[in-house]
This record gives sequence, structure tokens and C-alpha cells, in this order.
Amino acid sequence: MLATLSIGVSVFAFTSPARADYTFYRTEPHTGACWNKVNAYGGVYQVTNNLLNGTAYTHTATVQNYRPGVGLQSSESYTAGPGEWKVGGIAHVAIVPGDEFRYYLNGALIAGIPAHGIPFYMQNCKVATSPSVKIRTALSYGLAALDSVYTGACAGNYRFGAAPSTGVWHYGASCNSGQGNYYQPAGVRGFDCSGLVYKMFEYAGVPFGWTSSTAMKNGIPQISKSYIQVGDLLVKYGHVAVYLGDGDGDGIPSVLEATPEWTNPDGSKTGVIISNATSYLQDSAYTAHRVPGT
Repeated sequence: MLATLSIGVSVFAFTSPARADYTFYRTEPHTGACWNKVNAYGGVYQVTNNLLNGTAYTHTATVQNYRPGVGLQSSESYTAGPGEWKVGGIAHVAIVPGDEFRYYLNGALIAGIPAHGIPFYMQNCKVATSPSVKIRTALSYGLAALDSVYTGACAGNYRFGAAPSTGVWHYGASCNSGQGNYYQPAGVRGFDCSGLVYKMFEYAGVPFGWTSSTAMKNGIPQISKSYIQVGDLLVKYGHVAVYLGDGDGDGIPSVLEATPEWTNPDGSKTGVIISNATSYLQDSAYTAHRVPGT
């Protein structure tokens, strides 16, 4: 079992509405939370909470992690005075499947969310929201796949999220020749870049006939990068990433992509990650595309 972790509270003057990457349970004051995955292959989340107080009164938030059959794993409170923002007030790293996250404001329960029901926009603070239900649904699939392994383009159905019953090596750029490049452990989902994008939009019910980055670049309508929105694609011949916007307000936009980022102890390569979008936006080889029907 992972321990409960408390982190420091940052306090800011109340100057503007809260950003869209947090889910807010109520306004005046704003209360909310955001989840980040903290273990390989998914399943455990770190929770960052906030209390943004734009009122003339003091408010107290209490955050709990409840485990059925066991009881409270943690219960902590923090207070924001008039005009205070407390962001990142409490972080719990023991939110696992079956747990329930509870948020109280001034003693009243305002949110009780099971870990398996965490909605997509709370799963990573880098993600800005989209007004499109289909884009939000597509992103829910992609963010749920964070930390999945990279399979390469030669992995057949495994590059679309299938999990093998036994560990398997997939070839790299030269299919069916040479040494296997990418290891996929038994029971672990894997993707390549275009396989992830295909499954995201398929999950959202969007007709999507493109299964490679080349097909996406040639077949999906291109837009100007100056008009790019959350859920649009950044594509070059050989790679595709999904634009996530600047969810956390740090001035750096992000993308969701499948790429061999780092090697795990079992030899697999973590593939589905959130990356800095700046290089994709500045590189003329990448063009922006908006999926029809979204």
C-alpha cells in the first residue's frame, strides 16, 4: 500500500476564474481536484486539491480517501481566508481501484467519486477542456491509456491496445525482419502513435478510416496551426500526436502521444505520455488536422 503524502500549500491572491483543467464541484468559493497517474500501466492516482476563495468569508475543505472494507486511508483539512487561493493543498497517492475520494466544504459533502469513475478532465492537469462531447470522450480513452507500452508500427492488433496473454517482442521499422525492438509484457496494453489515435476516436463513436500517420496526414482536413484546438491532430509522415492545449496555465501547451519514451525494468518501453507541444507547433513537417464529425 502506498503511503499518504501531504504537500505544501501555495497561496495566491484571487485575481481570475480558475482554469479548466480542474474539475470544480461548486463556485464561490471554487473547490476542485485533479488526478495524475503515478504508477506504470495505470491504476494509482495522485490527487491535487484546491480551494480558491473569492469570497469575503473563511472556508475550510476536508479531503478524504476511503477504502471499502478498510475505512479511511487519510483525512486532512485546510482553510482559505478571504481572497486566498490554495492550490495543491493536499495530495493523496493511495487512490486505487475501489477507493472513494471525498471532498467536504465547511463540513458538507460536495463530492464522492470512486476511483474507477474519475472523469477524463480530472486525470491530468495538463489537459484543457473541450466543448465537444466527442473530443472529451476520445480524450477519456487516451488519458486512460497513459503509461501503456509502446509497440511500434509492426505489432498488428497489439498496436491498437490489445494485451497479449504472454510477453511478446514486436519488430521496429522493418516488419518481420531482424531483432524484436519493443517488448510488451503479458496483460499490458500497448499502442503505436496512430493506433492510439485510431482507438481514441473509435471509442468516441467518430467514423475514423485512417490507421496510419501517413493516411491521417493525407486524408484528414488540414487547418492552420493558429486555429488549433484541443483534440486536433499534429501529424507528420511517421508520427501523430493529439493536441491537449495549455491545461495548467504554465504557458506551455501539451500533446498526448505514443512514442518510446523510456525503458522499464522488464525491457518494455513506456509509450503513451503527455509531452511539450512546442516543437510540434514550430516544426513545419507537422501539420494540424481536425477530425471530421468532432
